[in-house]
Amino acid sequence: MKKMIIGLTCCEREDVEFPSQRLNEDYIDAVIQSGAVPVMLPICDDEDVINQYLDCIDGLIVTGGIDINPLFYHDLYHAKQGVSSFRRDIFEMKLIKKCTEKKIPMFGICRGHQMINVVFGGTLFQDNTLLSKDVFEHDQKEKKDYPIHSIEVDKESFLYPIFKDKYYVNSFHHQSIKDLADGFRVIARSEDQIIEAIQHQTLDIWAVQFHPEMMYSRDKNMQEIFNAFTKKCEEKKNV
Repeated sequence: MKKMIIGLTCCEREDVEFPSQRLNEDYIDAVIQSGAVPVMLPICDDEDVINQYLDCIDGLIVTGGIDINPLFYHDLYHAKQGVSSFRRDIFEMKLIKKCTEKKIPMFGICRGHQMINVVFGGTLFQDNTLLSKDVFEHDQKEKKDYPIHSIEVDKESFLYPIFKDKYYVNSFHHQSIKDLADGFRVIARSEDQIIEAIQHQTLDIWAVQFHPEMMYSRDKNMQEIFNAFTKKCEEKKNV
């Protein structure tokens, strides 16, 4: 049986002598463990190249990284807004819109979770403290493959068969979803009410604020998220 091809968006590195693009190996390994073939999708401006990316993939994972430029959700720069990349934002927005048109399943992780929300018309808190002064630290100092807080999971969600109603996750973000995009449901929240997972009501689009790829080797349920996404891509391909 032919394996699914899963495209993964890349991060830029401009703080080196030779600018480069990269992807943490955790993403690659988790996709391979799910039975699929990972393919890195370098950031580019060429529409023909982007269209050919989409001809090659069965699913898209929008990965983590730096902040999203607040201009894309019609907000002004806050003092706590971090570094962003206009070029990466534009690239991922095009990918997500084209995948939506082609009904290619998508899975967003951390920044990818936020980007999917922005593309569909949602907004972000430029810092979690703008949600509440009581919000706890979401940029953990614990090792990446260990959890630091719990989430409450909706029963009608892609996460519930894996996590049940409560689970412990890791956390590496200072921004989060503010206004949820039309067509999506919140399916998990942290104890301090950060939106930790969403899914589209009719399309095959899932997203999480935590990083399951960092925990997959220690926690089999985190790997199950990637397994479920690959299975979803197979189902879509065979329709």
